[in-house]
Amino acid sequence: MKNFLMFYYNLDVDNIEMQSNDIYSFYIDYNKFYLLRINRPKEDIDLIYKIVSETVNKYHYIIKNKFGTIYTENNGKMFILLKINGPMNTEVNLIDIISDQIVVNDDSMTLLSRSNWGDLWSRKVDYLEYQMSELGKNHQIAIKSFSYFVGLAENAIEYYNLLKIDKIPLVLSHRRIFYPNTSLNYYNPLDIVIDYRVRDISEYIKSCFFNGYDIKKDLDWLFSKNILSPLEYNLLYLRLLYPSYYFDDLNKVIEKNEDEDILLKYTDKINDYEKFLKDMYYEISKKSTLLKIDWILKRKS
Repeated sequence: MKNFLMFYYNLDVDNIEMQSNDIYSFYIDYNKFYLLRINRPKEDIDLIYKIVSETVNKYHYIIKNKFGTIYTENNGKMFILLKINGPMNTEVNLIDIISDQIVVNDDSMTLLSRSNWGDLWSRKVDYLEYQMSELGKNHQIAIKSFSYFVGLAENAIEYYNLLKIDKIPLVLSHRRIFYPNTSLNYYNPLDIVIDYRVRDISEYIKSCFFNGYDIKKDLDWLFSKNILSPLEYNLLYLRLLYPSYYFDDLNKVIEKNEDEDILLKYTDKINDYEKFLKDMYYEISKKSTLLKIDWILKRKS
């Protein structure tokens, strides 16, 4: 990587560290840099570069190489160079997430949009059902839990399809948010998508729950403010129903042969999460009329 950085970026670097597969880091004059393999289409990266270069924000800087391009090939793999903007280990909480959201009105950015949840989720469920039928036979935890989480997803899809989605703000969002949520990861521009503002809010809530962080104070703050519209409260709730993190880890088990024990963080908390969904239903109902989900409301606390 030393020769690669010198040839393409005119950077003479000795302190290169391999963070993980295809992720490298180094310092130059107290500035931290990351060289990352691109895991998204080039068309996405072009739009992301346009966003972060034209918008005042906290996202890390994308550095062009000496040939003026933002991605660089090395041994058949495409890389991008990031310069870290600000502190790396500052915690980004729910208040920060909401405060930092940037509305996107540029129609040319529709390629990055992930706001058609019903279609995206239906295709995800179909894909996972196929994968489970072909490759999931030896994964007992996955077999025993898959139908339950597909049921949650189908509830969320049905709920979404019953809503009349008016024109509501789309904002810079993230493919996923993981607790603890640090500025290093949260302001990584390679994770940018465009979606409803409740996407990041709900993903943060779910990640906190399944990683054992008590989010009650954050939720009390959210419900004390008039931030979301009635429709957005509905979108928030149905996204809490959708088991995004379980599906992500199931993909790792099936496609990358990771230990399926990673699914236990979700299966072990099924009862607790059902209670959480019921409690959230009643809290959100104070802000907006929600569609009834009988099996949640009938659940004994």
